[in-house]
Amino acid sequence: MWMRAHKREMGNERADLLAKEASNRNSIDVQFTCSKVQIRNINNKKLTENWQCRWMQSKNGKWTSLNCPEINMTRLSADLYYNLIITGHGIFGAFQNRMFGKDCKCQCGEDETIKHVLMKCPVWDQQRDKLPKSWLEKEIHGLVHLPGFKLTQSI
Repeated sequence: MWMRAHKREMGNERADLLAKEASNRNSIDVQFTCSKVQIRNINNKKLTENWQCRWMQSKNGKWTSLNCPEINMTRLSADLYYNLIITGHGIFGAFQNRMFGKDCKCQCGEDETIKHVLMKCPVWDQQRDKLPKSWLEKEIHGLVHLPGFKLTQSI
């Protein structure tokens, strides 16, 4: 029930009128604004979704996206070898050919891709024989820290 609170005060007549209208409604209109934290979280979620969409649709970085299919906001700490393999960069013939026009052939005669060097190349058979057989079932990013992986061979 509405009761006039500002009787005979002309400046408050409008407030009285609005209060009376509000008291006759079935529901109350309430509007809250988002907090800064909520806005930041909403924007971070949208940013992550847009980034993931672009990551999946990009024609660049296909090798990297095979090893890291989902983007992640977590800061990573990795060594040089890990980064070279995950990104497909470095001394691998396929990268050297793509970037500098150098020969992309491995010592064994096949195209020197990362997958070839890690999984198939006969030049690296001895190193692979020292590793557990289950390593072939692992993803490439799981191979970087296996014992013997960082052994180098002069080319």
